[in-house]
Amino acid sequence: MDILVTLFYLLFSFCVIYPPTEFVSAGFTIPQIFEGFLGSENVNFIGYHMKRITITAFIHSSLPLGYVFSLWCGGERGSWMLASAAATAIIPLLMCYKIVCWWEYDKSKHPVVKPLLCYTTPGSDWRVVANYINVEFRSVDKVCIPLTATSKFVATETWLIRVTQYGMNAVKQSDCSLVATATDSYSLSTTGEDEVQYVNIEAIPTRPDVNQFSFRMTTTALRELQSRLRDPVRVPEHISLMPSVIERFVTVFKHHVEQNPVYYVDQELEQCIGCMQNMADVKIDRRCLPVPVLLEGIAPPPCQQCNCRVLWCCACVARWWAARAAGGAGGGAGGAGGAAGAWLAARGSCPVCRAVFCLLDVRPARRRPS
Repeated sequence: MDILVTLFYLLFSFCVIYPPTEFVSAGFTIPQIFEGFLGSENVNFIGYHMKRITITAFIHSSLPLGYVFSLWCGGERGSWMLASAAATAIIPLLMCYKIVCWWEYDKSKHPVVKPLLCYTTPGSDWRVVANYINVEFRSVDKVCIPLTATSKFVATETWLIRVTQYGMNAVKQSDCSLVATATDSYSLSTTGEDEVQYVNIEAIPTRPDVNQFSFRMTTTALRELQSRLRDPVRVPEHISLMPSVIERFVTVFKHHVEQNPVYYVDQELEQCIGCMQNMADVKIDRRCLPVPVLLEGIAPPPCQQCNCRVLWCCACVARWWAARAAGGAGGGAGGAGGAAGAWLAARGSCPVCRAVFCLLDVRPARRRPS
């Protein structure tokens, strides 16, 4: 019986400290259980995490005492029970003393307040800095990226914040540079077609009174973060980031288009109206054979002639094609390689006239040599 209680309590403690997806979905996490006391994170970001860290530290420190209580409820009545209960009760008592130290003397020793003191000007209060962060966190321009089940990274217009179970790091974007230090990849399928890459990023402050910190996220999350940063994450030459599924599809799409016959035009090629960065270099021109009468109603609808002039670059056509193919196929299946193969076999439509075309109809456009 003691062994069963011990195994059950170990599993329970692990799920409390590092809640799995099932616990999060069921609402059985400390922030969700105490949601009424913590308030809204979006309204009072700093105050919310001050309360959350306090409750989390106390509950985690009480887990050893809870284990002794579980053994007692399971029928254990050994002579060592009283001594064990007294010993494990010291841990939450010490934590209560530490919590009192956090909240006294204007809360200046709290793990959430400490990183804010670096930006407190003489004669002002840390609450002024906290109010700036609260206001920016309410903005729709912020980005919140979950790092683990118990931590996340927040980037606002001015601040970079890492929130963990027991603490918080905060630094202004102007006082910090982000550097990628390492990457590691994991295959999500036995064929290796679907792969995820994680990037270790170091936040290096330029101020000596701000603590350096690090975090880890996927390359997909990193691309989402880059657009919110004042200075992009620096990636050394020896580190290569894995391209996204769309980027890999664009490469494959370009390779197939280059094998089609060139479409020559007499006028000068213009900029692509999709990205306004590259030159328009593809023409949608029907080349595939019509559908035989016997296969009408069974085969896909026949391709149509597009009469639009050269308006798009190959990369924009590939992204448009992928967006239409992924939406029609429910996002693709079978990993990155399987999705790319299914997308190539699909049909696209001209972004302007909506004429249906296949991959054979996308021809590289060149100006006719004089």
